[in-house]
Amino acid sequence: MQNVKEYYDEFPYFSAAFADCSPLRLQSVAEFLGLDAPKANIARVLELGCAYGGNILPFAVHNSQADVVGIDISSTQVKVGNEIAKGMGLENFKLIEKDILSIDKDKLKKLGKFDYIIAHGLYSWVCDEVKEAILRLIHELLSQNGIAYISYNVYPGWKSFDILRDYMIFVSSTQKDQTSRLEKAKKELKFLSDYLRINLQAQNDPTLRDSTQLLLTQANFLQNIIKKGHDYYVLHDFLETSNDPMYFYKFAASLKKSGLCYLIDAGLDDIFRNSLGIYRFDAHISQNYPSRIEGEQMRDFMLNRSFRKSLVMKSEILGDRSDFDMDIGVNEFSKLNFILHSRDDKSGNAVYEALKNAYPQSLNLSELSNMLEQDLQSTYSQLIEIFATQNVSIAPKKFHHVKYKKGKTRIKPCVARYLEYFINEPSPVILLANELNLKVELTPSEAKAALKFDGQNSLEEIKTSLALKNADEFLNKLSNKLSEAYFLENFN
Repeated sequence: MQNVKEYYDEFPYFSAAFADCSPLRLQSVAEFLGLDAPKANIARVLELGCAYGGNILPFAVHNSQADVVGIDISSTQVKVGNEIAKGMGLENFKLIEKDILSIDKDKLKKLGKFDYIIAHGLYSWVCDEVKEAILRLIHELLSQNGIAYISYNVYPGWKSFDILRDYMIFVSSTQKDQTSRLEKAKKELKFLSDYLRINLQAQNDPTLRDSTQLLLTQANFLQNIIKKGHDYYVLHDFLETSNDPMYFYKFAASLKKSGLCYLIDAGLDDIFRNSLGIYRFDAHISQNYPSRIEGEQMRDFMLNRSFRKSLVMKSEILGDRSDFDMDIGVNEFSKLNFILHSRDDKSGNAVYEALKNAYPQSLNLSELSNMLEQDLQSTYSQLIEIFATQNVSIAPKKFHHVKYKKGKTRIKPCVARYLEYFINEPSPVILLANELNLKVELTPSEAKAALKFDGQNSLEEIKTSLALKNADEFLNKLSNKLSEAYFLENFN
């Protein structure tokens, strides 16, 4: 693993936050399914392959009673991540430099049990030996009712990306260092894309035209990522030594072998997008592939899925059952709080309008029913319609819409320390995110001004101190951003 360590020390991976593996969402999904989920705010959380820790740091910032740990092979990223946390005064956050293969029984015992384990962007990108070690670690470290999140590339969708990966590795193979390989690969990818675009227009054979269009679509997707400056993604997915997608049913078999079992997709696709929408095809899958794993694999084939985010648990949780009960109804929805993030017009859906008007405050099913003066079943049906679009966040607790007012509200002290990193660091290596792991976009000047929202200054006083021509517009926009990120709190 030495080469891998050197690779990540030389080319560290930008550390973003991902909403689907937020401990709050993991708890919500578990409660939604009727499981006895550990309370995230006091949980022990572990991330394997944590990089700088940017995926778990936002949660640690807002949950001081939780114990948050990250493990990564890169000494550079672990060192910097710990320095960032220390600068914020976080005492519940720690990154550990460790090769997963070196974690023996004594080290396992020292680490203890974790309620939530996250392995995002790791499983597909390591050799088979490390894959086995990851699942073995999860089984050993997961608490009785704990949940693990594992993301990975899957076939068949990644088959066409494999062509681009093989191409980029081939054209850059003569380069002596990673920087040169990256630049050569990007240049040759554009060369290939230009040819595919011209060839598509001249191609008369319908079969070749369709296959050319597919490859061009994938190449365009990758070029758009490059245009955004995400070189680390290209290095990680397309130029790294290991990128080994697999079929979902083989992943499920690996889980079983390791004493784990598949629970559900983190995006809840198993429930809300578990059909193709055409009776003939859905009936065929249901009749011929009755197990949930078989059905999911068939839908992967039909939908050409390329990426999965699987939640897993210890297989003992099933007891005598062969699978989890996925019957979802009013009772299950009543356990959650909902936050709408879309502004699309959903005319005719009263629940959508209620959530939109309440934003950023969360509402539960009972509150929505009372607000709309309709029964729970009707409210549930309308909520299902918008929930399936993935424009709704779920949470196990209530989130409030807090507006800034001197002497009444302030920026949370933990958030103020969090923002100071982004103010003082010209090239952040982590993403600014809220407690739900949703990206928060603040410019350095906005982050600096946010510190003045300390409860001691009125908006007029803050406006005077900024001395900006467009101060009213600036402050109004910033106030909304802080409210929508849940960065403000009531005090006194």
